[in-house]
Amino acid sequence: MDAIPISKKLIAFGSKKIYLPKFTVAMVRTPGLSPYHARFLVPLDFSKYDLRDYLYHAYNVKCFNIRSYVKQMPIRDTTQQPRHWFRPDSKKYMTVEMEQPFVWPALPEDIKAWGIGQQKSEIDQAAEANGIVTMEQKRQKAKSLREQVKALLMKREPLIEKSLVRKKREGRELTPEELQKEEVALQKQAENERMSALKFWEQKRTGKVVQADDSSRYTIKA
Repeated sequence: MDAIPISKKLIAFGSKKIYLPKFTVAMVRTPGLSPYHARFLVPLDFSKYDLRDYLYHAYNVKCFNIRSYVKQMPIRDTTQQPRHWFRPDSKKYMTVEMEQPFVWPALPEDIKAWGIGQQKSEIDQAAEANGIVTMEQKRQKAKSLREQVKALLMKREPLIEKSLVRKKREGRELTPEELQKEEVALQKQAENERMSALKFWEQKRTGKVVQADDSSRYTIKA
């Protein structure tokens, strides 16, 4: 008896009809996945069968091997109510294997027409005008402080200009003035290495002191 070739996977799809869905399914751009895989952001009560039937009936896309993942959001507070901690709703992602490949279109080189950068700058300006400190600004300040403390403990400071480092990395020759600047910076680095950490910190401190120990008078004066 001749064997019957099977070229496609046989999966029974549902017949539930949805005319006006009250949920939102968003396809997420994931450059790390292959063209035969796609990732979706789905509601928390969404099942694998719901996504499979939704893609088939709405877009005629057959998918297999669906994997789901619920991402728990970190605990955070708000600028309106500081120290009032809460956990935002979790996000559910599903990764599907499609029968036909799909490749995301390339991003445009100029995104000014969509106002992406302009919208972010307007939001930052409005927050700065209202005296609102966003979480991103807090992270940037904390990162800058960590880098300063690390440079202080390791007795490092940005002595050599970035332009000189870039020219040396590219293999270009330095001018006599730039060679002199590099020599002075290397000498300063050698002096820092021979110096104790306490003496190095004493030289780099700003001289500002706390005005009072009272928590209501935590101000800095020169």
